[in-house]
Amino acid sequence: MSNFFGLTCWLLILMMIINEELVEGRMTLNAINKAIIKTIKVENNEIIDCYDIYGQPSLNHPLLHNHIIQEKPNSYPKEMKSNNFRTLQLTQTWHKYGSCPEGTIPIRRKGKNYNPIILHKHDHPKLSPYRTLNASDLLKSHEYAIIEVNGNFLGAHAKINIWKPVMETSTEISVSQIWVTAGDVEVKNTIEAGWIVNQHIYGDDQPRFFIYWTKDGYETTGCYDLLCDGFVQTSSDFCLGGSFTEVSTFNGIQKDVTFSIHKDQIGGQWWVQVQGNPIGYYPSSLFTKLSMTSTTIHFGGEISNHKSKGRHTSTQMGSGHFPSEGRLKTSSYFNWVQVVDENNVTKDPENVKTMVTNQDCYGLEIDNNHHDTNGYGFYYGGPGYNDKCP
Repeated sequence: MSNFFGLTCWLLILMMIINEELVEGRMTLNAINKAIIKTIKVENNEIIDCYDIYGQPSLNHPLLHNHIIQEKPNSYPKEMKSNNFRTLQLTQTWHKYGSCPEGTIPIRRKGKNYNPIILHKHDHPKLSPYRTLNASDLLKSHEYAIIEVNGNFLGAHAKINIWKPVMETSTEISVSQIWVTAGDVEVKNTIEAGWIVNQHIYGDDQPRFFIYWTKDGYETTGCYDLLCDGFVQTSSDFCLGGSFTEVSTFNGIQKDVTFSIHKDQIGGQWWVQVQGNPIGYYPSSLFTKLSMTSTTIHFGGEISNHKSKGRHTSTQMGSGHFPSEGRLKTSSYFNWVQVVDENNVTKDPENVKTMVTNQDCYGLEIDNNHHDTNGYGFYYGGPGYNDKCP
């Protein structure tokens, strides 16, 4: 009899827990539905939800409870060369189908299995040049053509050429970006911005605007875009994870976008900008090593090489062409590469290190001939698999 009553008690407790979770789930879903002001249907079943800026999911982060949103930076780096911000009137594919009202932010969702309740719980690969460059077991799967600058920094800035690299498999990636980092490998803090082709995350082979962060070396914290809580978006015009409507063509018209990351000198937030437009920020409270300054900055390209055919992948980096094949209109470029020093002054990088993990597959060359017109810059990229890259 005592066993019967014990079992009954346990069943009652279990039913109460399940009921509580269902109620909580409905309450969470209702709150999200109320936060969505408008929904925009895009091509290929892509959907953009316009969230009330004060109802955005990132504010659920424990460190952001009662957070007061900062609508724009209080300060900007000094002497930033912004004359090239507008070389491309930046448009994303979703712009053709609608716009988000002022006071809202666009959040991308895609796929039949999308569930806004678990927006911040999506599984994703954790990619890092530091783990790759310092860990021999990962050296074979990720490759880089980047430059490195060390010191104490409050930001970075670059104009990055946009291409649509060909991918060998849907599980591989091709990235062109800025990394702003601090800390050793195990406790690496990083803020990243640029463009990426990543079918695992986005479901297609289009180059997309992305950001990423972590505070523990890509182990348990951080994510792409708004797939977890942390980044506070303020712009209604640009969608994280949104694809670009125009890309560069071989021996043809070139398209590029200026990406910037800088630390607000008053509030301490790390702001991300595109074409000079503030997109939003990472509060400094999210970080440990980056709570003050960055100590290492990287610029360049990354691919993953899964050797699915028993040889090196043919996944392209950048345009898919080496700098040695021809530079402008052939190879991909970074122009107006700048760092923001600890005095909040923007300047060209100094004591630059070039790091190419596999020079037979991808390359990088500094451009010393066009500083007056393009600032500090370099060409990079490659085809992957070729006669010298088996």
